[in-house]
Amino acid sequence: MSTRGTILLAIGMVILGLLLGALGGGVAGFLIGQNARPAVSQNTPAARMPVQPVQPLQQNTPAPANPRGLPPFANISGGARVEVVEKDSPAEKAGLKVGDVITAVGGTKLDTDHALADLIQARKPGEKVDLAVTRGSQTLTVSVELGASSEDSSKAYLGIHYTPMIPGGRFRFPGS
Repeated sequence: MSTRGTILLAIGMVILGLLLGALGGGVAGFLIGQNARPAVSQNTPAARMPVQPVQPLQQNTPAPANPRGLPPFANISGGARVEVVEKDSPAEKAGLKVGDVITAVGGTKLDTDHALADLIQARKPGEKVDLAVTRGSQTLTVSVELGASSEDSSKAYLGIHYTPMIPGGRFRFPGS
């Protein structure tokens, strides 16, 4: 074999090796990507909800129950979803429940300019305020007499832990 033939054979082998390596790497990367799960930040609401595998529903099979036992409700834009109602708090006395979504305080809608905490802190302890609340598919008005904060008695206290809902976004419980 001549020198020229040897060089062409070597170049051909290098090109073939590169193509096979790229093809093998692409297939391996695809397979690894199919098995990978996306990381969920601990600060997102999704991180606090149990992950349920998605299974196809059969015709006579009822939909899976809500993992938190909360009622499904219509899409809501903006608001604050109640996660915890503290015992003996003004919120508990007024009848707020876990899963309620507060959409307005005293007629002011919750949005990017009006956060629930800011609207409550603008009030005084003992002041009565009406909250617009969505519970399931119902819209309610709940009247609350605000308490005094244990940290600062001059600041108003509602007694809930909540997750802000992104204004303009939509929230829906899984399976609803």
